[in-house]
Amino acid sequence: MSSSRRSSLNSLSSSDHGSPSSPLLRDTLSNATLIFVQNDDDDEPSTAPLDFSSDDDLADDFGSHLDRIRTSSVPPLSPSLILLYLLTPFLKLGSMFIPYTGTPLNRSIPVLLAFALFAACSRHLCYMLAKYVHNPDLEEIVLDAFARGRGKERRRVFLRSLVRIGTGLLRVLLATVYLRASVDALLPLSPTKMPLSSRIVFSILLSLVILPLCLAPSLAAKRVAYATWVSVAAYIVWLGSISFAHAQGTLDVSSGRLRTGILWQGTTTIAFSFVTTWTLPLYASLQGSAHPLSTTKKKRHSFKLLSIVSIGLAVALTLPLCFFAAAPIPPSQIQDIFARAPNPLMAVSNTVVLVLAIPPLVVTTPPLPITLSLRRATNLPIPKLIIYLLIPVLSLLPAHPSAILSDIILVLALASTYILPAVLHVTMHHFKRPLSIVIPSAVHTPSAVNFDRASLDRADADELLQRKERTLQRKRLGRRLVWDIAAWALLLPVGGGGTLWAIGRINGTW
Repeated sequence: MSSSRRSSLNSLSSSDHGSPSSPLLRDTLSNATLIFVQNDDDDEPSTAPLDFSSDDDLADDFGSHLDRIRTSSVPPLSPSLILLYLLTPFLKLGSMFIPYTGTPLNRSIPVLLAFALFAACSRHLCYMLAKYVHNPDLEEIVLDAFARGRGKERRRVFLRSLVRIGTGLLRVLLATVYLRASVDALLPLSPTKMPLSSRIVFSILLSLVILPLCLAPSLAAKRVAYATWVSVAAYIVWLGSISFAHAQGTLDVSSGRLRTGILWQGTTTIAFSFVTTWTLPLYASLQGSAHPLSTTKKKRHSFKLLSIVSIGLAVALTLPLCFFAAAPIPPSQIQDIFARAPNPLMAVSNTVVLVLAIPPLVVTTPPLPITLSLRRATNLPIPKLIIYLLIPVLSLLPAHPSAILSDIILVLALASTYILPAVLHVTMHHFKRPLSIVIPSAVHTPSAVNFDRASLDRADADELLQRKERTLQRKRLGRRLVWDIAAWALLLPVGGGGTLWAIGRINGTW
């Protein structure tokens, strides 16, 4: 994929721009003959030759956004924390549901590796899109793709609101599903007689436990970072306990453990395991930490390397779960398993993993708009408290609405992770007019009849620059084609095929 604006090389004829009255050339001939022209008013695709440049060669020109990054919910973080936040979404609900899908190994392992690759491609597309528009904000990337140019203010307002609502809805619903699943893990341990419903009691208790974490200002807060480390450690404990139960033949992997909607099947559950949440904010955070206020040179860290390491660790920590799903307990032993007491370590570690995943989602949810008078009347974070209270309320919905809610969050999460980056890539690089590099030809004016040696040298330099540009385009063509193929693979087989499957599943076709 091209990360800089694709360039076209056009020679200007002397009849069009060669006259002395041409303001374009009159002001620039004395300095240079390369002119950048951005066609904001024309959204038709360009037919000029394209510059298949690479994102790796672009500087991370986010200097103008550093103040906003430092005051956001994902400020500049250390590389270790960025790796943590890149890894932790993979070790949550999707991974913990894999043992209960009953997917055979000949399908689960290829699907897991395929979606790990798709997640890596999706993250890299987001990374290159941020470089392409020189802005690591999803809102600005969407606006650049669909509302670039003059006279589109109303469309920009609509798209900006749509992105904020979609981002907030995704994170609130994801936190709701996490809370409900964490309560489901604790229900087998609840006493038989309680004055209130066990689900209500556990939901209130867990919500109170995470309240201080949800009120943190950003992901840089120590309590949020420590809670996320504990969540990863709890996942490792859960993986060990479920491995021990499988080795002892006491692990119940029946599909009845899945209290979700009809779209949660083996493949979709594995795909949900590699849903990512904060790719662009974390990339901006890394670049913000690489631009210190001091002038001393600081080592730059590769976001691509951190992303690959996080996905590799996620594959290593989820691959064993495919073996548990493919080895169901014989029917003769199922009654014995139900007769045994539930495993407290497995249940508690399951709950800790999921409930500690909620605070980072609440912290990074876009705030609700409130009036200025209400904001001045109290120092309480009213928007964040409303979002926080909404999560336990939604988690207490009855079984059928909750199943529908889980299907909605599945669709939103998969679309935002795999389909949206591909749509933005294809739109920007196949349907939008790029910047142009216009190279004027020699200007025939009375004052330019006798060329001095400096003019001849400049003409030779222009010709050399054109040859270098064409050589660079040919070298980068292969890399551009690879990412085009990756984007179309995410858009058509994954997005299109998944949509058709979901429609058929809802209609009962399969």
